[in-house]
Amino acid sequence: MVQEISVKDFLPVLLEQLRFVDSILDIGCGIGTLLDSYEAGLVVGLEIHRPYLLHRDVKSPHIIPINADARQMDKLFLPESFSAVTFIDSLEHFSMEEGKKLLEAAEKIAINRVVVFTPRGFFPQSGIDHYHLNGELFQKHRSGWEPEDFLEMGYEVLVLKGFHHAENPSFRESFGEDHPPLDAIMACKIV
Repeated sequence: MVQEISVKDFLPVLLEQLRFVDSILDIGCGIGTLLDSYEAGLVVGLEIHRPYLLHRDVKSPHIIPINADARQMDKLFLPESFSAVTFIDSLEHFSMEEGKKLLEAAEKIAINRVVVFTPRGFFPQSGIDHYHLNGELFQKHRSGWEPEDFLEMGYEVLVLKGFHHAENPSFRESFGEDHPPLDAIMACKIV
C-alpha cells in the first residue's frame, strides 16, 4: 500500500511509526541528530565513520554509539534484539543489492518493525560531508529507491511529496536552486 502526504517535518511521522517501541537500533546514525528524539528507553546508534560518533550531538546515557560497518550487523546483534531497526537517510549510501541484504538482516534483528526514510529515486550526492568530518566516502549515494522496491519486500510505503527542495544544501548542490522539489519515502514493515 502506498499513501502520499505533504509535510515539511518528517520527525512526527517517524515518531508515530516508532510509538510503543522500547529499543531502537539506528543504522548509519551519523552524528546522532535524531537519536535523542526517540522515545525508546534504549537507542543504539551504529555508524561506520568514527568521527561522527566522537562529535555526536547527544551523549545521553540511554544512547549507545557503536562504531561498526552495518553490513556486519547480523554478526553484531542476535535475532530479535531490538523492538525496531531504523535506516534514516542511510539506506541510499549502499548499493541496491547491499541495501536489500541489510533490510533482510534488520528484519531478523527487529522484534516489531523496520523503518526506512530515504529519498525517492536517485539523489546524486558525492564528495561532500556537511559535518566537515572527512566522511565524504560514506556520504556518497549509491542507490535510489522507489515505492515498488519496498512494496515487493512487504513494506507499507508513505510518500512525502516534495520533501527535498532547494533549502537543503545537498539538494542545491546536486540539482541546483531552481530544480523542482523531490519526494521522500518512509517505508515500514511489521515483522
